[in-house]
Amino acid sequence: MSETEYYRSQTYQEYLLSSHRRDVCPPEDVYAFFNWKGLTNLVDFGSGLGFYFQEFRKWFPHVWVWAAECQQDIIDKILRRKLMEGIEQLTPFYMDQSDHPLLPEWVPVPEIIFASLSLSTFPNPGLAMDGLIRSMKAGGRLFIIDWSKTESGFGPKINEKISMDKMKFLAEEYKLEVTKSGRISEHFYGLEVRASSNFIYGYYDLKEEEDEDSAVFKL
Repeated sequence: MSETEYYRSQTYQEYLLSSHRRDVCPPEDVYAFFNWKGLTNLVDFGSGLGFYFQEFRKWFPHVWVWAAECQQDIIDKILRRKLMEGIEQLTPFYMDQSDHPLLPEWVPVPEIIFASLSLSTFPNPGLAMDGLIRSMKAGGRLFIIDWSKTESGFGPKINEKISMDKMKFLAEEYKLEVTKSGRISEHFYGLEVRASSNFIYGYYDLKEEEDEDSAVFKL
């Protein structure tokens, strides 16, 4: 496992459920930071083992939570948690690991995608944001929580963190609008992102790129 895949570590996944994480980034502060109005379906993108599952159940008793994960063993553990803890209105689902993630068509179109400590694991978080925004209807919102780029003594190494300013820059590179940003706690920041007026919905047409690639094989 490479350093950039620290999130696959069982130790890291267990840390994400720890009381220390709750102390350094209280869920109540996360709830207060974002505007959750108009929520029916919520996608927890890169949910891990489910740090926020019980919080969502408490905050939004009638909202259905769709937990997106690219690791099948984690999905199995989520299903076990759901059964053992009686977590209602929760459906975990597998997503292929892609630099430009798009939700599967059978998942109800969410009003909000919640991405906690997941976008910084992508080679290009801006491209990942683009895919997630395309997975929602116009007006859909992407809520991001990520590590501040500081030395903390816990979590990923500093070179694996992405600063709030860079995350905002990457969003704007893909014609996305950051409607709110700021520190949630000493070691974490939050962003609310939506499509800007210049954003064009629809899927990329890769035909031109494929044609360029195929030219390599022409004699």
